[in-house]
Amino acid sequence: MNRNIRGRKLKFPSPNDYRPSEPAIICPAERVMGLYNQESGDKGKKIAKKVRMWFAAESIKRGWAGVHFLKEVQSNYGAGCVLWRPPDVSIAITQHTLVLPRETE
Repeated sequence: MNRNIRGRKLKFPSPNDYRPSEPAIICPAERVMGLYNQESGDKGKKIAKKVRMWFAAESIKRGWAGVHFLKEVQSNYGAGCVLWRPPDVSIAITQHTLVLPRETE
């Protein structure tokens, strides 16, 4: 694990920390494993199925709309994952009509 991460408590990414213009972020394997080991007490070294299941469930619980794990092109091991923000939707109901405005860039 990277020396910069060792010794300090990692913060799980929150979709509220990112602007709507940033609909997705990458969480690298080192951070995924650091968060998993910190929160579970386990000492995993690879993004195995139990790590993916835990991280995906935790991400959804914390407000992310979606999670997708990626493999690193050269080694074919887990490179981390992409987290998608939930869409920002405004809802207005006028005289029994539901109006969903289009997202702006």
